[in-house]
Amino acid sequence: MSSVIEFLERLGTDAQLRHAPQEDLARALEDSQVDAALGAAIIARSTDDLYALLDVRPMFKTIENPGREGEEEEEEGDGEEGEEQSALNAPVVGRRAAIAPV
Repeated sequence: MSSVIEFLERLGTDAQLRHAPQEDLARALEDSQVDAALGAAIIARSTDDLYALLDVRPMFKTIENPGREGEEEEEEGDGEEGEEQSALNAPVVGRRAAIAPV
C-alpha cells in the first residue's frame, strides 16, 4: 500500500505527471510497482474504485448549493436606470460549495 500512496503523492506534486496522457501514466505506474487494479483505478481517475480497493472512505465530500427551484439568474441591464438594488435583489455572482462530513 505504501507504493500507491507514494505514487499518489508524486501525482499530486508533479503537474506534468498529473496532466500526462494515459500511456505515460501507465508507464509511471509500472515503474512505481503499483498493483495492477490500483493502477487501473488511477488511470481511469476513478476515486470510487480507488477508495474501494484501498478499503478507505473519504473524510469529506462537497455539496453544491443548487439555489431555489424556478430561480432565474438576472442579466445585467434588466433593471431600470436610477433604480437602487438591494442586497436581496442583487444578481448572484457565484456560488460556493459547502463541505459536509461523511
